[in-house]
Formats: sequence, C-alpha cells, structure tokens
Amino acid sequence: MPSVSIIMPCFNSEKFIEESIQSVLEQSFTDFELVIIDGGSSDNTINIIKRLNEIDNRILYIANLDDQGPAHARFKGVKKSKGKYIAFIDADDLWLPNKLDLQINFMMKNNLSFCYTRYRSINESGKKIGCLIPMYNNYDFTKALCRRGIGTLTVIVKKAVLTNDIIENYGKSHGEEYLWWLLILKKGIVARLLNIDCARYRSAGGSLSTNRFLHQKTVWHSYRNEIGLSLFFSIFYYTSYIFDAAARKTWMLLCRKSLRKSL
Repeated sequence: MPSVSIIMPCFNSEKFIEESIQSVLEQSFTDFELVIIDGGSSDNTINIIKRLNEIDNRILYIANLDDQGPAHARFKGVKKSKGKYIAFIDADDLWLPNKLDLQINFMMKNNLSFCYTRYRSINESGKKIGCLIPMYNNYDFTKALCRRGIGTLTVIVKKAVLTNDIIENYGKSHGEEYLWWLLILKKGIVARLLNIDCARYRSAGGSLSTNRFLHQKTVWHSYRNEIGLSLFFSIFYYTSYIFDAAARKTWMLLCRKSLRKSL
C-alpha cells in the first residue's frame, strides 16, 4: 500500500500532462501512487497516460465518464486512493524533485494532518518564473475565512481528514478546493506551511478578470451556503478577504516589476 496518493484531474491535457507526470515520477520520495482521473479527453491525453503507465505501474488511470469538473475528479480520485496521505497536482503544473520527501518528513516530524508549501508561477512555455507566491505560516478556520493563499498543487493532507461530508461538496461553485480547506479547518485542524519553494503553477491563457470574479463569487457562496455563516459574519469575513486579496495582488505586482528591472 503506497504512503501517498497523488490526485491529478485532466481533460484534453496533451500539451502539458507528460511534463506534469514526469515531475511526479522524478520525486526523490518514491512510495506513492499517481491517480489520474480523465474527464473524457478527445485529444492524445489518454494515450500519453497509458504509455507512461506501461513504463511505471505507479500510475493509475481512471475514466471519469460522468465528469463534473476538477473537484468531482478529485472526489473520484480520493475515493479510489489507497495512501495514508493525499496530495494534489493539476495536469499542467509541476513539482520540484524533493517536494514529497521534504513535505512528508515535515508532516511526520510535526504530527500534521494538513500541510502546504511555497510555490511560483510560470507561463505556458514554462520559462518565465515569477515571484514566490506570498504565504501565511498557518491557517485555522477563522484565518482561512479572512484570507486565501493555499495553493492546491502544494497541499498534502491525511486521507483520514477527507471524510465524505467534505469531499462530497463539489460542483456547486468555482474553486471547490477552497471549500474543502474551510471544511477541514472548521473541524479544528490547523494547516501549516513548509516554508520551501516546492512547485510551479502554470498560468495558462484565459481571462484573469473572469477568473477573479468567479473566485470571489465562490468565496461568498461558500460563506452563505456550505459554511452557513450569517449575513453579518459573511460580510465581515468577505470584506477581510477582499482587502487581503488586494494586498497580495499589490505585492505580486511590485515583485514582478522588481524582477523585470533586474533582468
């Protein structure tokens, strides 16, 4: 039985998925399974997965014929997983080779159920590396209501905390992984930062303003519907979240400006 199950949703991901899979297979920590859940790809994605599976049997392919989006795929992956720990990576993101090793050791040493790391963004070519994404040292439930910042591609949690009442919340809004983190933390668990750069988030093309709007809509929807906060507390925490998001965005813009000057 593997120690870690790595959940990777994919759909028409032929452009990047092989690179993402290789970043997992090249981990210095080797006791894992990679559970890839495909939502009915019509490109070469499935052929790439099957070819790599013939080389490395730690890859498990799942055809998710009733696909309802990435969160639904993660739900299916968690249900099929066998590991004590669950990690997440999307089919266009990358891990640095020592991520699992450093993070699992950190969690075991400190008896943690929820851990995340630092990471950077890259463009579609993977050549332009951005600043380290700003992070807080820990999140409890109240802090998570006020601010975001946990990158899904950096998260490892004990499978025991991903109970059905948490993972069955999918497809109701945009960015369901944030809701999963809130529901975990609501049970009194604290998420801890391993303050090391361990991953690369690929910022693909698309409307950033639309994505921001959808994420902000998700936050409000989660507060009022899944978490069940009153209107007063929803407004209070949502306002705090907006201010924090603005501060983080400003910091990132200043960082990128500084990087451009140094080049």
